[in-house]
Amino acid sequence: MDQNLPATQKKQDGLSVLLNQESIRNRFEQVLGKKAPGFISSIISAVNSNYKLKTADPMSIVSSAAIAASLDLPINPSLGFAYIIPYKDKATFQMGWKGFVQLGMRSGQYKAINVCEVYEGELVESNRFTGEMNFDEKKRLSKKVIGYVAYFKLMSGFEKYLYMTTEQTADHGKRYSQSFNHKDGMWQTDFDTMSRKTVLKMLLSKFGILSIEMQTALQSDQSIPGQGITDDQDDPAAKIQAFDKSIPANINMEILNIFLTRSAEIEGTTIDGIKIASREKSAEFWKIYRAFEKVEKAQRAQLAKEGKPRELEMAPDFCPESKENKYSKEHCDKCASRQMCRIWA
Repeated sequence: MDQNLPATQKKQDGLSVLLNQESIRNRFEQVLGKKAPGFISSIISAVNSNYKLKTADPMSIVSSAAIAASLDLPINPSLGFAYIIPYKDKATFQMGWKGFVQLGMRSGQYKAINVCEVYEGELVESNRFTGEMNFDEKKRLSKKVIGYVAYFKLMSGFEKYLYMTTEQTADHGKRYSQSFNHKDGMWQTDFDTMSRKTVLKMLLSKFGILSIEMQTALQSDQSIPGQGITDDQDDPAAKIQAFDKSIPANINMEILNIFLTRSAEIEGTTIDGIKIASREKSAEFWKIYRAFEKVEKAQRAQLAKEGKPRELEMAPDFCPESKENKYSKEHCDKCASRQMCRIWA
């Protein structure tokens, strides 16, 4: 390569060389099939439309694009599903709020997912204990955006809202995004889009049913390939691992699993979802568990005196309406779909 070429041109040439390598092209073809050539072209287009990406390390661009390809999300910035963003001399992968909606609906677990802005006067009532919201568009006082609300409803009927003010989304960005104050960063150029993503991502990571794709998206968002997550701490896999490591040595694992299963049934989520949520209020979680354990042991002692075993009968297979959950027979007996359920046929 000509040493007299500008650094930007050298890196562009380096990207072209990488994308023309048979091993790289095969990697995208294995993931995307016939869509691979079009996706590779979109990488070049994304770089050509962003001067700072032209100066980024070519391999970090390819690696970031590979994450989007593994999730089958386009990286065209105008579509808003996923982005390749320059950060210092590297490229980072970044999810868009539309990408989270796409992955959620693709999982088959969600009947509806939405996130939108809230204007002054529209929020009539908010209960932070139950999470219930009451909005009325007719009561809008102005065009001033005061916050953002995310919502989902699972196929099982469980639904959840999360509302954050514009100040809260901004504070979150300042705390976790190292590029928040950069004049060319998305927090400065498109505050609305980043706020929408923030509130939706927090809702899903705390209360949603997370498919493997959604877990990958949450973990990879705003990360520099090979360097881990740089901007955000909402990593569900890490929280699950942290929960498992935090289990006290004297815990009865059989009783703990019963407690997690029943908690997941009550909350309409998965056992992993309960583990993730518990990391926010660890002391409270274990306090509730100890109370449950005390009652459970007392019941077992009473049944032992009567010569009766204490067992939690589980469904023979995963729930057709919530494919990542296997519920107890007691839970299934209360389900409206019990008589028509194929796993009990």
